[in-house]
Amino acid sequence: MRSSTVLCLTAAVGSAGFLDAAALSSRIARPVRAVRPQIKSVQTEAPLTSDEKVKAPSKERLNVRIDDEWYDLTNWRQAHPAGAHWIDAYKNSDATEVMYGFHSDKGMGMIKRLPKSKTAPTDVPPPVASSYAFREFRQKLVADGWFKPTWRGEVQKLLPWAACLAAAKYLTLRSGSLAAFGAVVAMAVANTLSGWLSHDYVHGRSPFNLAMRGFGELVGGMSTTWWSMKHNMHHALTNEIGYDEDVALEPAIYLWQPDPKKDSWLRKFQHIYWPIPFSVLFLYWRFDSIRYVLKWKKWNEAARLAVHWAFFLSWLPTKTVMLGVWLSGLLTATIVTVTHQSEEIFINDTLRKYDFCEAQFRSTRDAYCSNWFSDILWGGMQWQLEHHLFPTMPRYYYKAVHPLLMEWAKEHKLEFRTSGEWEILVQNVKQLQKLSTLPAMEGNPDSTPIFKQV
Repeated sequence: MRSSTVLCLTAAVGSAGFLDAAALSSRIARPVRAVRPQIKSVQTEAPLTSDEKVKAPSKERLNVRIDDEWYDLTNWRQAHPAGAHWIDAYKNSDATEVMYGFHSDKGMGMIKRLPKSKTAPTDVPPPVASSYAFREFRQKLVADGWFKPTWRGEVQKLLPWAACLAAAKYLTLRSGSLAAFGAVVAMAVANTLSGWLSHDYVHGRSPFNLAMRGFGELVGGMSTTWWSMKHNMHHALTNEIGYDEDVALEPAIYLWQPDPKKDSWLRKFQHIYWPIPFSVLFLYWRFDSIRYVLKWKKWNEAARLAVHWAFFLSWLPTKTVMLGVWLSGLLTATIVTVTHQSEEIFINDTLRKYDFCEAQFRSTRDAYCSNWFSDILWGGMQWQLEHHLFPTMPRYYYKAVHPLLMEWAKEHKLEFRTSGEWEILVQNVKQLQKLSTLPAMEGNPDSTPIFKQV
């Protein structure tokens, strides 16, 4: 998946030279039924030599720590509904925050049924103090109802998307180049907003979110299964090279100094041409979604994707749809990358160095929107740190939880990074320019995933 993404981005550059409060019964939502993706884990390391095989144990245990208890998941990993690669990625590591961040109450209740480790790792340090404090903070937010969705909030999220889509249709019925341009812009904004909605429905754990999962294919035009596998790893291991595919942009864009063998002459111009690869984001994602659902026979998703294309291409002019998706790619890619790619990139000595909470503070920046339109266009992603720490919290709570999180961060000496919406864009362009001038660094890795989803 990543390799084809890079080929697509590289081709775009050469031619010039958008989705998880726990389940409610009376106040807790019913958990989402897990759908097991058709993937397996492949560790991309060289195979053992004959001598190494003789010395190696017959079966190395796969231990994961959750709430200070070690569990042996060696024989359970393949049964994990979201794929074995998740378990493999947390071998001999603490997965507490990821467990609470992405699972329903039912999923969390199954932890005690997992086999406990007979021989737990002894060389893994305990969580830092801020991690324990964060767990208490999150539990208080859950108890206070911050993860409980409301009908008013859900309807208010849908209205801007519907209005922009209606505006696109209206403008296509008018004559003139200005109306045609306006239709493309309206379609682009509607598509970006549909991406945020699809994103919310994948993260959410309420019955309403479960019912709306198909929105991703029907309106967003992308496979929710394919997208969630890619996106959730980004959430769990943000800016971790070899895990987070959102920073796997080379050779189109370099976010760290590459090895000389992996370098490109284009790097010196990346701060100039970056909008070109960004703009093909949605076009490629839609193509990759079709390829994925056909390969893995996701026929329900394939049917919804077919309905999506049939409806939009019959309801709006083809030019309006395709140009709108192209422009939407630029808008969405810019919004989702500027809050991460100029922050810390974890590579070499810093790879998997920090606990989940501290790593999120180091790799994520909030953006202050200056007007109501930007607030709508950003779709809650302006509160990126809040979203990464509390992915299943409805986004209409982020603005109110923001000052609480800032106060908590100050108390625990964690840097809370924020910039204005235009300031953060300038910071990113400057970072790309800085990286365009730095020399290549011998031995630096590329973004080849440590655990592939195949």
